[in-house]
Amino acid sequence: MFVLSSDYDGTLKTRIPDLMMNVREIRKFRDLGNIFILNTGRNFESIKHEIDEFDIPFDYLCCNDGCVAFDHNFDVVFEKNLTPEQKSHIKNLVFTYSAFRINKYYSAKGTSKHEIENPIEIEIVKPDDQKFKGFISGLDTENTNIQYFKWKNSLYVKNETSKSSVLENIAGLIGVNPSEIYTIGDEANDLEMIKNHKGFRMLESSPRLWTTTLRIVPEVHMLVRFLNHKSKRI
Repeated sequence: MFVLSSDYDGTLKTRIPDLMMNVREIRKFRDLGNIFILNTGRNFESIKHEIDEFDIPFDYLCCNDGCVAFDHNFDVVFEKNLTPEQKSHIKNLVFTYSAFRINKYYSAKGTSKHEIENPIEIEIVKPDDQKFKGFISGLDTENTNIQYFKWKNSLYVKNETSKSSVLENIAGLIGVNPSEIYTIGDEANDLEMIKNHKGFRMLESSPRLWTTTLRIVPEVHMLVRFLNHKSKRI
């Protein structure tokens, strides 16, 4: 049995014809008794829309860069919430930086503009003329174990977890060695996943991945076909 974890945007989904080819090969992959994990930075509502639109098959779904994981029935199998202390620290920082604001709170399956009790992630937004540098320095104080991912004018803040660490939890559920999981991605948030597992990067990928692995594929279906061929020979 092989296990493959793939990022979504820029990896599984590049151009629509390639996405559909990827989906066809993943169906064959699963029919051969293998396990496919869709591992994305998107939140549940966003990726669920894509799954429904393109009929994407999967065994496990990981969202918010490892904060939460679901089985194929969309039942939660792993969830890493921000602690009350972390949440309070973030809110106090936002209060200090009056030009910043909390835009969204993320739960396992939803988003809210209003404060929720146990979020898995918080999105903070800033004006165009401001920088996150000082804010991020504040996040890193007091041994908070807070992680963050910056994208344009948004900063996504979560408890200490990643696409790689959530795979370790899934590996325990299915009884495989985490280092034996094949992974593929294209952006900086895929770096740890690619480094800690049998990692491949997309040909068109972030420069931060260029020295992480020499294993490169132009499209996901090429890697899946290779694993399908190996599956048939076992």
